[in-house]
Amino acid sequence: MGREQGAVCFRGRDAACDLEESEFCSTHGVVKEALENRAATGNALRRFPGKWFRCHPVLVALLILLLLVLVLALGVALAVQSAAQLPLTPVTPLLVLGCPLGWVGYNGVCYYLSRDYGTWEQGQERCSELGASLAILKDEEMDLLFRLRGNVDYWLGLRRRGERLHWGDGSSYSSSVPVLGNSECVYLADDKFRSMSCSNERPYVCSKAQAPL
Repeated sequence: MGREQGAVCFRGRDAACDLEESEFCSTHGVVKEALENRAATGNALRRFPGKWFRCHPVLVALLILLLLVLVLALGVALAVQSAAQLPLTPVTPLLVLGCPLGWVGYNGVCYYLSRDYGTWEQGQERCSELGASLAILKDEEMDLLFRLRGNVDYWLGLRRRGERLHWGDGSSYSSSVPVLGNSECVYLADDKFRSMSCSNERPYVCSKAQAPL
C-alpha cells in the first residue's frame, strides 16, 4: 500500500534488537504510534539493560578486554613500584641461608639491625634474647655494616674498660677504624666509630654465628 501524499513518516525499532523496523506515517505530521513505540522502547531498555549487552556482543568483548588490560597494567605498575623500594645493595644476595628472617648473613655471621631503642645494656640483653650478642666486628665486616646502617647510629658490642677498648667476647680492639671520644660505650656512625655514655638510647646491632646448612 503506497503512502498518502503529504504524509510524514517515522521509523522505529522495538526494544529487542532482533525485531524488524516498522514505519509509521501520518498525514497530519503527528505520529502518535511512533512516539508511543519510542517511549515503550526507552522503558524497555531501562527495565532490561541486559538486552544491550546481548545486542552488542563485539562491543561488550572489547570493553572486557580493555578492563583486563587496565587491571594488568595497574598490577605491573604496583609491582615495579614495590620493587623500586627494596634496598638493592651489593650485599642483597647475602640475605641468606642459615640466618633468621630479617637478619643479614655475611662471612658465616648473621647480623640484626634493630628498630627499637635502648641503652647499651638493654641492647645487650635484647640481643641475648635472640641468641646473639651486641655485634662483634672484624675489619672485613665493618664496611658491610657501614653500608647497611643508612643514616642510623647503632650500638656495637665494643666498650671501654679502663684505658682499652674490648669487644663483648673479651678480645681487644685492634682495628684501624678510629673510635672518636673517650666515653665508655661505642656505636656505629657514618664511616667511623664514636663513643658516648652507655645510658643513652639508640638502636643496636646484634651478631651471631650463622647456622650450619
